[in-house]
Amino acid sequence: MRNRVWSRYHAALVLGLAALLGACPTHTPMPIDEVVQRSRQGQTADQIVEELRGSRSTFALRGSDFGRLAQAGVPDPVLDHLQQSFVNDVDLQTRYWATGASLGGCRGCYPQQVDLTGLDSDGAAQQRPPSTTYTFAQPPGMPDWYRPYSAKRRMISLGHVRRMAQQGASTEEMVRAVRSARLDRTIGVASLGAIRTHPVAGLSGSELARLRAEGIPDPVLDEIQNAFVSQFVELQRLRYQHLGKGPSFS
Repeated sequence: MRNRVWSRYHAALVLGLAALLGACPTHTPMPIDEVVQRSRQGQTADQIVEELRGSRSTFALRGSDFGRLAQAGVPDPVLDHLQQSFVNDVDLQTRYWATGASLGGCRGCYPQQVDLTGLDSDGAAQQRPPSTTYTFAQPPGMPDWYRPYSAKRRMISLGHVRRMAQQGASTEEMVRAVRSARLDRTIGVASLGAIRTHPVAGLSGSELARLRAEGIPDPVLDEIQNAFVSQFVELQRLRYQHLGKGPSFS
């Protein structure tokens, strides 16, 4: 009898430990500095992307960060992968948040926060784990720079932002213009009724890098990235909240 009880206890303990181990990542994320170093050492984009996938490394990059990485030698396909992997994780965070679930306190399960301003002077990038505390009106694990979506009537395109820069608009004017409008044609997902395992990022990392090379100021790029991510979160929130609850949205 005692042996039977112990066997049951042991089985429950093993299952509990397996569940705990399954809830936490066993990979070792690649530091963002290593992405830069590998690029400078001549590794191909495919090799770097494969390493990023294998180590399950995701970073919450601001709009201006892509230009800094490009200037440091990181190739376009890697920039696009970094943006897409960030979008994939934001999608997962949003799905859990909208359906009342949670990834818990697993900091390695969320995109890592970075500060790449040091790259402007050939310095080092700073990296820190995300906060896992619940914040009102946004999924847990979102970066500090994230500002939730608010409804706006006006639309603004990246072409309009480019024209403002060419016409000599100030950084403050451009930031206000982006903040007071919705981005046009940059979400990159289908209708609200569509289901995609990995929605395609409508704003790529290489496009953000090109905008910086064209002279779009860093605060404007950061505002564009926030607008893109916040609109994406809102669209996905609506999709996940309405799945299975009536006709598809269009």
